[in-house]
Amino acid sequence: MNVMKIAPAPPSAQDALVAPLASTGYVSEVDALRAFAMTGVVAQHCGLLPFGWTGVWLFYVISGFAITSSLLASDRVPHSKLFLVRNFYARRCLRIWPIYFIFVIGNMMAAVIARRSDVLASAPWLATFTYNFRMILHSENWVTIGHLWTISIEEQFYLIFPFLFAFLSRRRLVMALGICIIFSPVLRSLLTYWFDSFSQDDLWKAFSLYAFAPAHFDAFSAGALLALFRPLLASRLRLARVFLAVALGAATAYACIYVCINASAQDFGKDSLRNVFSGILWGQGRQIWLYNIVVGLAFGLIALILAGEHWLLAICRLPLLRPIGRISYGAYLFHLPVLVLYQFLWRANSSVFSLTHSLEKFAFVYPVTILIAFLSFRYFEAPILKLRARFA
Repeated sequence: MNVMKIAPAPPSAQDALVAPLASTGYVSEVDALRAFAMTGVVAQHCGLLPFGWTGVWLFYVISGFAITSSLLASDRVPHSKLFLVRNFYARRCLRIWPIYFIFVIGNMMAAVIARRSDVLASAPWLATFTYNFRMILHSENWVTIGHLWTISIEEQFYLIFPFLFAFLSRRRLVMALGICIIFSPVLRSLLTYWFDSFSQDDLWKAFSLYAFAPAHFDAFSAGALLALFRPLLASRLRLARVFLAVALGAATAYACIYVCINASAQDFGKDSLRNVFSGILWGQGRQIWLYNIVVGLAFGLIALILAGEHWLLAICRLPLLRPIGRISYGAYLFHLPVLVLYQFLWRANSSVFSLTHSLEKFAFVYPVTILIAFLSFRYFEAPILKLRARFA
């Protein structure tokens, strides 16, 4: 008897939208998180999102995940450990250095033209990726390079991590990353006592801790652990949901505690919300725990993506988010010069602080930044990135 075979129905558009991720390989949905991170930073600098700085920490966690995923892929090819490290640095340099150094040189040339020779003192720090320490020791008055300290922090982590990955067993690597995560709030506590001992300026102390690289290696370590345990997370959606729930609970508890602390010093009102997730992040231990909260939330979001949370995948697969995420590095570099351009073109409004003005500023800065970043990526960065294939 002949049995009619029925072909399986093709997947619907909705099924494709929420299809789970593979347990290895490139994760395009994480690029959407890069887009959100970059957008938050731009929005903060336009006066719209006071806690947009958290996008930088989201970048850090994503970076830890991305570089570890890259190292894991390279480690499948048999070669020496030093060869693995060499390939890592070659690929990272090809991604970060060309557009970064062109940006730095352009700023130095602009400073010379503007007869601001004092800005040239930052050049050695920028060239050696120690600019975060320059920012701690000296205030920077050349606004278009003021954000580059974050790239220095990334590069300083890259000095250490590939050697740990190459020369430690997986078990010991996980232990080292876990110790880093546990020790980071301890280090921030020690830095709190140190900074308090020789300064009364809470703003300086908050920024110094903010820019002190080793105090934030826990963010990169959290991302690295996500990459190492990705096969486990890929089949455990409940566990990923628990991670985000715990992070949200900790964030809520943190907010309640510090709003109450603020309110105890003054009548409850809008001032009670200051210096909790934005403002001067110093005092009563907030500078110790806030970064754990932000890292935990970033960890939970990426874990949900890896585990295939349908609603989050649907958001991350919305049009434009992933393409914007892929050019987010250039957008992050260029957004401050575009902001300066806006202030130059509309000088009459530069001193006006209002929601309307901030929205107008963002409406100009964001699309112009995206356009410049797209052109930079397509015609300059992408051709250079093709060379990375030689260091697979």
